[in-house]
Amino acid sequence: MRSFLSTLLAASVLILAGCGNDATGQRSKATLQELSGLAKTVVGKKAAPSAPADPNVMIANTLKTFEGEPLMFALREKTGAYGIASIYGQNGPVTTWATHDLTSFSLKQGMLVATRGFGNDLMSVEDGGAVRMITARRAGSVQKTYRFLDGQDRTNRLILNCEIVPGELQPVQTGEISTSAQLVRETCRMGTFKFTNTYWVDGSSRVVQSVQWAGSKNGVLIFRRLRW
Repeated sequence: MRSFLSTLLAASVLILAGCGNDATGQRSKATLQELSGLAKTVVGKKAAPSAPADPNVMIANTLKTFEGEPLMFALREKTGAYGIASIYGQNGPVTTWATHDLTSFSLKQGMLVATRGFGNDLMSVEDGGAVRMITARRAGSVQKTYRFLDGQDRTNRLILNCEIVPGELQPVQTGEISTSAQLVRETCRMGTFKFTNTYWVDGSSRVVQSVQWAGSKNGVLIFRRLRW
């Protein structure tokens, strides 16, 4: 298992019912641009007194310490807690990123498909072809199925209709990555409930950064790739 710095927070509640495209896009942009203001605590066990308060300092230090390692920055929107993870495992197109206590999240070519160790975990996602459309930066409609574990260890299923809409090109600077990426928004609905995932996809069809819903109990997670 590869080295990494810290863990992703696994508590708090954020309900996204009724969030529209504009509000989500504005929130996503603000979150990604203002990491220092949002980051309140280093995630995991109580942070050591010497831990840098500025996530940008932590990112720079980690990149130096773990040269050549693929690294991912993850931030919890609700709390501002953050951490840096590295690759724990690979299963086809799905990459699992883990922390020192094995709290983990799995991304299928950049799309969140599972969490473990959070409580009320996202167990799996049937993307209905969404990954293919998003990485190709194409518009389209899909049906996605999310499966969550409840507090009594029962799996609940959530089926949503999702619209994928490519947007504008934006410059992205994250860790050692400097590129131009196209914004792709994925808005998913079931009745009056809806949320929007936002992906920044580069010219090589890689998701450089994203803002993704992880469930009503775990809220929104923000991912920024620091090194390929």
